[in-house]
Amino acid sequence: MTTELKINPLPAATPEIGRWLWALAEVRQRTLRQVRDIDQRLLDWRGSDDAENSVGSLLYHIALVEMSWLYLDLLQQEFPPEVNDLFPLPMADDAGKVSHVPDLSLEEHLQRLNTTREIALSRFQQMTPVEWHRLRPPVNDQPYETTPEWAVFHLIEHEAGHAFQISSLKARWQRLVSN
Repeated sequence: MTTELKINPLPAATPEIGRWLWALAEVRQRTLRQVRDIDQRLLDWRGSDDAENSVGSLLYHIALVEMSWLYLDLLQQEFPPEVNDLFPLPMADDAGKVSHVPDLSLEEHLQRLNTTREIALSRFQQMTPVEWHRLRPPVNDQPYETTPEWAVFHLIEHEAGHAFQISSLKARWQRLVSN
């Protein structure tokens, strides 16, 4: 049996947008495969030096960054209350590092990721091609303008990088607990 490796665009205003949204969904599936069945100790582990981002912190960060790009950069509005409620901790701590998010279950992280992805997809799927390619002016003194197309590219790249970090944490954790 062979595996079909092809892009199946998600529903959107155009196939082009649908292909980008498919890629966004595909990278999420990779992240979810990485965290399937991990236990609480690994979810909260911050590396052997206790200074790294934990898997749980990375999952929280992935969801928060997605909402930040969607609302703050693209829609150019504050989070609505239902999104704000998902993020009781800030993006970063006082030292500018990703906030540490301990003691939340994998189910809580997965629910947050699912909720934020549903929100993002519903907004992106409604965009016309003109909106998809329209530059948004800088907000809050940001030094860039961006389009939804570029933001989705960045979200794919961002999550893929953190999925690699999660993979690395898991591998090192396995070596640690097997010794």
